Amino acid sequence: MKQIITFGLFLIAGAMIAPRSSAQELPREILGVNLKMTKEDAQKRLREMGVFVRDEAGWQEVWKIHDGSFSHLIIGSGKDGKLHYVTAIAREDKEAKRVAYDTIGNLRKARQAGDPAIKNFSYQWDLSAKEAYPHMLVIAAGRDPKFLTTYSLKNLDNASAREEKE
Repeated sequence: MKQIITFGLFLIAGAMIAPRSSAQELPREILGVNLKMTKEDAQKRLREMGVFVRDEAGWQEVWKIHDGSFSHLIIGSGKDGKLHYVTAIAREDKEAKRVAYDTIGNLRKARQAGDPAIKNFSYQWDLSAKEAYPHMLVIAAGRDPKFLTTYSLKNLDNASAREEKE
Protein backbone atom coordinates (compact mmCIF):
# COMPACT_ATOMS: atom_id res chain seq x y z
CA MET A 1 0.00 0.00 0.00
CA LYS A 2 2.85 2.37 0.88
CA GLN A 3 4.39 1.75 -2.57
CA ILE A 4 1.11 2.59 -4.32
CA ILE A 5 0.82 5.88 -2.40
CA THR A 6 4.44 6.75 -3.13
CA PHE A 7 3.96 5.94 -6.83
CA GLY A 8 0.75 8.05 -6.89
CA LEU A 9 2.54 11.01 -5.31
CA PHE A 10 5.36 10.60 -7.84
CA LEU A 11 2.85 10.75 -10.73
CA ILE A 12 1.13 13.82 -9.27
CA ALA A 13 4.49 15.58 -8.78
CA GLY A 14 5.45 14.73 -12.37
CA ALA A 15 2.17 16.11 -13.69
CA MET A 16 2.71 19.36 -11.78
CA ILE A 17 6.22 19.80 -13.17
CA ALA A 18 5.40 18.87 -16.80
CA PRO A 19 3.60 22.10 -17.80
CA ARG A 20 6.55 24.22 -16.66
CA SER A 21 9.07 22.18 -18.63
CA SER A 22 7.11 22.14 -21.88
CA ALA A 23 8.61 24.05 -24.79
CA GLN A 24 7.70 27.73 -24.89
CA GLU A 25 6.26 28.66 -28.27
CA LEU A 26 8.09 31.68 -29.64
CA PRO A 27 5.84 34.51 -30.83
CA ARG A 28 5.48 34.88 -34.59
CA GLU A 29 3.99 38.37 -34.41
CA ILE A 30 4.58 41.67 -32.66
CA LEU A 31 1.45 43.55 -31.56
CA GLY A 32 -0.61 41.90 -34.27
CA VAL A 33 1.90 42.52 -37.07
CA ASN A 34 3.45 39.40 -38.59
CA LEU A 35 5.51 38.29 -41.56
CA LYS A 36 2.54 36.65 -43.29
CA MET A 37 1.08 40.12 -43.85
CA THR A 38 1.39 42.31 -46.87
CA LYS A 39 2.62 45.86 -46.40
CA GLU A 40 -0.98 47.09 -46.84
CA ASP A 41 -2.31 44.73 -44.16
CA ALA A 42 0.43 45.82 -41.76
CA GLN A 43 -0.34 49.49 -42.43
CA LYS A 44 -4.01 48.89 -41.67
CA ARG A 45 -3.09 47.29 -38.32
CA LEU A 46 -0.60 50.08 -37.55
CA ARG A 47 -3.21 52.80 -38.22
CA GLU A 48 -5.34 51.15 -35.50
CA MET A 49 -2.62 51.60 -32.90
CA GLY A 50 -0.62 54.61 -33.96
CA VAL A 51 0.39 57.19 -36.53
CA PHE A 52 2.73 57.10 -39.49
CA VAL A 53 6.00 58.99 -38.89
CA ARG A 54 8.10 58.56 -42.03
CA ASP A 55 8.95 56.45 -45.05
CA GLU A 56 12.62 55.67 -45.56
CA ALA A 57 13.57 55.03 -49.20
CA GLY A 58 10.20 53.43 -49.96
CA TRP A 59 11.04 50.14 -48.28
CA GLN A 60 10.97 50.95 -44.56
CA GLU A 61 8.27 52.76 -42.56
CA VAL A 62 8.40 54.08 -39.02
CA TRP A 63 5.19 54.27 -36.97
CA LYS A 64 4.67 55.84 -33.54
CA ILE A 65 2.37 53.53 -31.59
CA HIS A 66 0.32 53.68 -28.41
CA ASP A 67 1.44 50.72 -26.30
CA GLY A 68 2.52 50.18 -22.70
CA SER A 69 5.86 48.64 -23.69
CA PHE A 70 6.79 49.96 -27.14
CA SER A 71 6.97 53.46 -28.63
CA HIS A 72 7.55 52.67 -32.31
CA LEU A 73 7.12 49.87 -34.82
CA ILE A 74 9.26 49.70 -37.94
CA ILE A 75 8.27 47.59 -40.91
CA GLY A 76 10.40 46.71 -43.92
CA SER A 77 9.00 45.39 -47.17
CA GLY A 78 10.04 44.63 -50.73
CA LYS A 79 8.73 45.19 -54.23
CA ASP A 80 6.70 42.02 -53.75
CA GLY A 81 4.58 43.84 -51.13
CA LYS A 82 5.50 41.32 -48.42
CA LEU A 83 6.95 42.21 -45.04
CA HIS A 84 10.63 41.35 -44.65
CA TYR A 85 10.84 42.40 -41.01
CA VAL A 86 9.07 44.11 -38.16
CA THR A 87 10.88 45.75 -35.26
CA ALA A 88 9.43 47.17 -32.05
CA ILE A 89 11.33 49.86 -30.14
CA ALA A 90 10.89 49.82 -26.37
CA ARG A 91 9.54 52.85 -24.55
CA GLU A 92 12.07 54.54 -22.30
CA ASP A 93 9.80 56.63 -20.07
CA LYS A 94 9.18 55.89 -16.39
CA GLU A 95 5.67 54.50 -17.01
CA ALA A 96 6.87 51.93 -19.59
CA LYS A 97 6.10 48.26 -18.99
CA ARG A 98 9.55 46.88 -19.67
CA VAL A 99 9.86 43.57 -21.52
CA ALA A 100 12.33 41.00 -20.21
CA TYR A 101 14.26 38.89 -22.74
CA ASP A 102 13.02 35.68 -21.15
CA THR A 103 9.37 36.60 -21.82
CA ILE A 104 10.12 36.28 -25.54
CA GLY A 105 11.68 32.83 -25.35
CA ASN A 106 13.86 30.41 -23.41
CA LEU A 107 17.26 32.11 -23.15
CA ARG A 108 19.06 28.76 -22.87
CA LYS A 109 17.76 27.87 -26.33
CA ALA A 110 18.72 31.23 -27.84
CA ARG A 111 21.93 32.11 -29.58
CA GLN A 112 23.69 34.99 -27.79
CA ALA A 113 24.87 37.11 -30.71
CA GLY A 114 25.99 40.09 -28.61
CA ASP A 115 28.77 40.48 -26.09
CA PRO A 116 27.47 40.75 -22.51
CA ALA A 117 30.94 41.90 -21.36
CA ILE A 118 30.30 45.21 -23.12
CA LYS A 119 26.58 45.31 -22.29
CA ASN A 120 25.48 44.17 -25.74
CA PHE A 121 22.76 41.57 -25.33
CA SER A 122 21.25 39.97 -28.42
CA TYR A 123 19.22 36.79 -28.07
CA GLN A 124 18.25 35.08 -31.31
CA TRP A 125 15.95 32.16 -32.07
CA ASP A 126 15.62 30.51 -35.47
CA LEU A 127 12.03 29.51 -36.32
CA SER A 128 11.31 27.08 -39.14
CA ALA A 129 8.56 27.90 -41.60
CA LYS A 130 5.21 26.88 -40.17
CA GLU A 131 1.75 27.10 -41.74
CA ALA A 132 1.90 30.32 -43.80
CA TYR A 133 4.73 31.83 -41.72
CA PRO A 134 8.14 32.03 -43.41
CA HIS A 135 11.41 30.79 -41.94
CA MET A 136 12.30 33.60 -39.54
CA LEU A 137 14.68 34.90 -36.93
CA VAL A 138 13.34 36.29 -33.64
CA ILE A 139 15.70 38.84 -32.09
CA ALA A 140 15.53 40.48 -28.65
CA ALA A 141 18.35 42.96 -28.12
CA GLY A 142 19.48 45.73 -25.81
CA ARG A 143 22.10 47.08 -23.41
CA ASP A 144 20.29 46.14 -20.20
CA PRO A 145 21.06 42.62 -18.93
CA LYS A 146 17.38 41.90 -18.22
CA PHE A 147 15.17 44.12 -20.42
CA LEU A 148 15.16 44.49 -24.21
CA THR A 149 15.41 47.69 -26.24
CA THR A 150 14.45 46.23 -29.61
CA TYR A 151 12.40 43.20 -30.57
CA SER A 152 12.38 41.99 -34.18
CA LEU A 153 11.09 39.34 -36.52
CA LYS A 154 13.14 38.90 -39.69
CA ASN A 155 12.13 36.84 -42.73
CA LEU A 156 14.98 34.45 -43.55
CA ASP A 157 13.51 33.49 -46.91
CA ASN A 158 16.08 35.21 -49.11
CA ALA A 159 14.03 35.02 -52.31
CA SER A 160 12.58 38.49 -51.68
CA ALA A 161 15.95 39.97 -50.70
CA ARG A 162 17.56 38.65 -53.92
CA GLU A 163 14.73 40.15 -55.94
CA GLU A 164 15.46 43.60 -54.45
CA LYS A 165 19.13 43.51 -55.50
CA GLU A 166 18.40 42.59 -59.14
